[in-house]
Amino acid sequence: MKKLIVISSSLLLILLCFNRYSGAQEPKKEEKKDAVEAVKETTDTEKESTVKTGNTKNKEEGKEEGSFTEEDDRFFPYEADDNDMMPVKVKESLKYKGIQYGGWVTPVFISQKDNTGSLTSFITTARLWMRSYLWDKSFVYIRGKDVYQKIISQSDSYKLSDDNLLDLDLAFISLWNSGKSLRFYIGRKYFLLGSGIVFNGRGDGGQLDFYSRYIDIKLFGAYTGLLNKDNNPYGLSDKDLSEGAKRIFAGGSFSFDLSNQIFYLLGMAQIDRGDQESGVKSRYQSQYYGAGLKGVAKKSISYNGELIFETGTSYTVNNEKSDILAFAGIFNLNYYIDAKLKPVLIAQYAYGSGDKDRSDNKSSNGNISGNDTSFIYFGTYVGGYAIRPLIANIHIIRGGFSIAPFSESNNPYLKRMTIITKYSYYMKDKKSGKINYGEATQSELFVGQGIDISFRWKIFYDLSAFVNYALFLPGNAYNDTENDKSTFLMLGLNISF
Repeated sequence: MKKLIVISSSLLLILLCFNRYSGAQEPKKEEKKDAVEAVKETTDTEKESTVKTGNTKNKEEGKEEGSFTEEDDRFFPYEADDNDMMPVKVKESLKYKGIQYGGWVTPVFISQKDNTGSLTSFITTARLWMRSYLWDKSFVYIRGKDVYQKIISQSDSYKLSDDNLLDLDLAFISLWNSGKSLRFYIGRKYFLLGSGIVFNGRGDGGQLDFYSRYIDIKLFGAYTGLLNKDNNPYGLSDKDLSEGAKRIFAGGSFSFDLSNQIFYLLGMAQIDRGDQESGVKSRYQSQYYGAGLKGVAKKSISYNGELIFETGTSYTVNNEKSDILAFAGIFNLNYYIDAKLKPVLIAQYAYGSGDKDRSDNKSSNGNISGNDTSFIYFGTYVGGYAIRPLIANIHIIRGGFSIAPFSESNNPYLKRMTIITKYSYYMKDKKSGKINYGEATQSELFVGQGIDISFRWKIFYDLSAFVNYALFLPGNAYNDTENDKSTFLMLGLNISF
């Protein structure tokens, strides 16, 4: 117990010192997030692996080397895939293993163009990690992160500058009991609830996981006020952006497995403790309740779906309290075909309720009057790189396929290539409402359509490459001054060591 208290105190001291001396700059208050910010948020997302290649074996049956797997295609290495985060074995302690370390670098080139202008940039994200075993099945994990942003060119509508951000990414202790039925985390870590829409991101706190033959239970609590304000994605108000969001997340999930099908219930309370501007009420208090189902059917179909109900209170632009009453849902299905090129058919749907008079779907006080029926969440969703839609006042219907073009090749390096293509159709929930940060202002339902093409190549176990291209064609929900097509191009590498 004394060891645990000393280690916990040391981690807390590291968190406070790193946030104080990380050299953070004043964030820029922009209504619409540019691609640079979108990529920063994407690199901070710790979802389960969705593209498995090489010798990695999927949990579900019926998935082969080079094939596309469930959920959204991702291209950054995550904690679930890192060798340093492999399950701890018995007798793995400081005495036997010592200190392990490593890292990875992700250089990315981005070019985007839409009706607001154009932007070309280069971002390099570097992470270094260290892990030390304490005693059987328990360890300390610390990871630092540096993000360098270089603006190559930009139109007058953008006012970005070169930037470098150094931050303490993770610092936590992981403890198992002797029977492997309980796992406890404490420190700064990634928290994931359900599919990751309600909550998916970093925070300082603790998590308790209980595993049994029939049920699994997860309980967690996290605070965001110690995060670097320039790397704090939970902001909804101007004060949140200038000082860093101060939110408390507390919740959990209950799940059970039956014949490769997992059913779960989830719940979470979000408590806004952020400062407010003088004369402005901007605290957003919300609660989330949901249920989900995921699994594999007949070895060739994988799926996942989730329904979410949001309640709580917010304030209108006139400082009047309003009740939150919002809904969201997602469904994803992949059909794996046993044929050459390893084809996979993809079908996806996402919905987020909207508000007829809300000015901004990512603002704590964007509601004009009445109940606040726009769904606001603190997780992640990828619904097209060109439009980057929020799941609010929108229906998103997506269909596509993936292939491994060299799956029949005798060359093991070529076999690890995957090409993914998706078509997307976007439609409003409420005709008079807006999407995203105030876009699509016309009282029409048709938002537009788009296409995303992605290339993934796991060249070696420590080197991979990716390309993303996206095109969005606006519909009649956009007026004449904002109906130009949007394009997005991203090229990058993952280099681990």
